[in-house]
Amino acid sequence: MGTSTYRPPARTMEVVINKYVVKLKYCYTCKMFRPPRTSHCSVCDNCVERFDHHCPWVGNCVGKRNYRYFYAFILSLSFLTAFIFACVITHITLRSQRQGFLDTLKATPASVLELVICFFSVWSILGLSGFHTYLVASNLTTNEDIKGSWSNKRGSEFANPYSHKSILTNCCAVLCGPFHPSMFRALKSS
Repeated sequence: MGTSTYRPPARTMEVVINKYVVKLKYCYTCKMFRPPRTSHCSVCDNCVERFDHHCPWVGNCVGKRNYRYFYAFILSLSFLTAFIFACVITHITLRSQRQGFLDTLKATPASVLELVICFFSVWSILGLSGFHTYLVASNLTTNEDIKGSWSNKRGSEFANPYSHKSILTNCCAVLCGPFHPSMFRALKSS
């Protein structure tokens, strides 16, 4: 006789946000209706409010309570990488004025390696910073952008209900908004 666990059908609830109907899904793991923009992270095994992504760089989920710190991290990393790249180019240029370009490359192979690594790092990290700057300006998350949740291709009925229709207001809302307490702790204690 096989044992099967009964799982009730998916439960959803609809709420209206800025004149748009948004479905709230029930999380069977956390046993709650997920607030808008919340997803369950399979790596952390928690529901994360305003879930952006699970970041292997920081080993944590990026969401509502830490997105501004993640954005500051990748922005400062972009400036650091660009600065190091500029310093290496300056070093090779100044040294090659005394020795010649090919002699400089032979004498400083570590600088050449650093130049190559920084060249590729600058473009990937600047690209990541540019992508997240677009997300901040649009008040989107990586998860919503990848899924196309509020894509313009799907028509105006699927417009982003969280956008304030202004780049400056979106940036302020995402990066300068109030600090929120953890809902996870509040739910655990009740």
